[in-house]
Amino acid sequence: MFFHVDKKIANIGDGVYTGVVVAYGLDNNTVCLRSAELLKNEVKNVYESLKERDVKSIDALNVYRNAMEEMGINSSKFPCSIEAILTRIFKKGEFPSMTPVIDLSNYISIKYKVPVGVHDIDSLSGDLCVRLATLNDCESTENKDERDKLVEGEPVYVSGTSVRTRRWLWRQTQSGRINEKSTNFIFLIDGFNSNKEDIDAACNELVALLKSIFNVDSEVGKVSSEETEFRFGIMTEEEEYIENQIAIMLKGVAQHTAVSQIREKLNNARKQNRPLRVKLGLDPSAPDIHIGHSVVLRKIRQLQDMGHIAIIIIGDYTGMIGDPTGKSKTRRQLSREDVEKNANTYMEQIFKIIDRNMTEVYYNSDWLSKMTFGDVIELASKCTVARMLERDDFNNRYTRHLPLSIHEFFYPLMQAYDSVAVRADIELGGTDQTFNILLGRNIQKDYGQDPQLTLFMPLLEGIDGVEKMSKSLGNYIGISEPAEIIFEKVMKIPDVLIIKYFNLCTDVHPKEIIRFQSMLENGTNPRDVKMLLAHEITELYAGQDAANYAMEHFKDVYQLNKMPKDAPVLEIFSSEGICDGEQIVATLVQGGYYKSKGEVRRVFAQGGAQLDGEKVKDVKTIKIKEGTAELKMGKARFFKIIRQ
Repeated sequence: MFFHVDKKIANIGDGVYTGVVVAYGLDNNTVCLRSAELLKNEVKNVYESLKERDVKSIDALNVYRNAMEEMGINSSKFPCSIEAILTRIFKKGEFPSMTPVIDLSNYISIKYKVPVGVHDIDSLSGDLCVRLATLNDCESTENKDERDKLVEGEPVYVSGTSVRTRRWLWRQTQSGRINEKSTNFIFLIDGFNSNKEDIDAACNELVALLKSIFNVDSEVGKVSSEETEFRFGIMTEEEEYIENQIAIMLKGVAQHTAVSQIREKLNNARKQNRPLRVKLGLDPSAPDIHIGHSVVLRKIRQLQDMGHIAIIIIGDYTGMIGDPTGKSKTRRQLSREDVEKNANTYMEQIFKIIDRNMTEVYYNSDWLSKMTFGDVIELASKCTVARMLERDDFNNRYTRHLPLSIHEFFYPLMQAYDSVAVRADIELGGTDQTFNILLGRNIQKDYGQDPQLTLFMPLLEGIDGVEKMSKSLGNYIGISEPAEIIFEKVMKIPDVLIIKYFNLCTDVHPKEIIRFQSMLENGTNPRDVKMLLAHEITELYAGQDAANYAMEHFKDVYQLNKMPKDAPVLEIFSSEGICDGEQIVATLVQGGYYKSKGEVRRVFAQGGAQLDGEKVKDVKTIKIKEGTAELKMGKARFFKIIRQ
């Protein structure tokens, strides 16, 4: 079941912003002293404050008055519900207590000066919508009220053809009223972007009171001009399937198309029995992959696992322009040879993450190189210069009088046309690609296609927790590194990034990640949750057996301070000319474990070396007995020494 606001109404004023709270199993029959007392005290406070002024002078109500006037409703004759409540309090000095649920909603409405509507979920005949009344609504016998005739085109809350509330924020009909036997409710707190803070605060207190008074947890959501619907109630098997896909699709996503549009696209594809086509354009200038790069690829794999098709586009033609995103100057154009070499390297790596059998690969030269000049002019006509200058990098260079070539405008246009060429249903990219990908939606509409959904993935901080993951900064985790190294590096990330890494770097289901979040909030040692994360990431790239070994290796070395089974062996030979310590120094450098003998000696001199558990600062004092010895260098580098 959905609560939905029609677009014509959603865009009123500066855009609607409605809080939605859904609660099940409330006792609306037994007298509740606390909700009645809350209402009574709030009415008293408001009455005292209104002695000094008229209700008409309350500025908080203007947003509702203006919206109703914009809808063609005389707000003086038909005031919104909160103004009607305050007017009664002003005139009579009281407001009646009714049922516990109604008292609670009226308390919230009066305290925050916002309209609050309550609907009995069990009495709804279908989705609950805010829309303009139709002729069928007006002619329906269930909506006939001679005292208050329904008018075609007026805004109403309606379920099926049953009008629950008239004139949007003003008057409840007989069919919309709740009674003492009602137990399942949807509370709707109406507002706009201009007073969204009040709406959020009202929602938060209502949820807290439902928990403390009725001991129930609530579903909470917001409906706005961008996100016009909220799903609630028991789902069918088909609805659960779609909602699960949405949850996985949006895991870790920074920005995305409205959920209502995602749901519609998934439902339509389901009815047509076809997979969605998920587009990813690859920049052929960056061929090396670490898990920071893999964030988008992991999302593609998750969508493939749900049955959708990856559409990989190698930007060989766009690569010869160079993406100017985030650049303060014109980017060097790549040669055809550079593009092909980088693309081949990239493809070898990405198939370690995505499913080759569910992937189509294209070079955009396949269609861009065949466009006539007339085709190019037509494409260019789809976007204005003003729109292009909305891009920060273009605008900054233009306003600072730095070089900005006309051909650079064609990069986002060409990337957008790629979506037309492959009939993309979804396009993924980093948040730095927002302009280009959104332009693809517009271009698709201009060419008569359904606009693609957009999923923007956030940038991933490296293991230092500060800078974006980068090989040049040394804070990266390579997908081809040994399992023990991957595990160890993941264990180095700050605790605050544990959940972000779960969301962006693993395929763990969102519900399981919520459980991990709860564990952390309830006092579980972050190290234990991070161990699960490290195992999950290591298993993705090295396999389960390697991940299991890497975990045991980490426990031995870092927690138990034990010599790992696969510690490197250093062989020492009896020699009159060179002492054992100097042989160790030389062998460590020769084996490539350290860059120079000076570096090894500094570890000893600074107290970072232990031989058989004893700290050693001077290498000249080392004497290896017959058999073997254990050498620990720094926190976690172990070596087994054998005297020959």
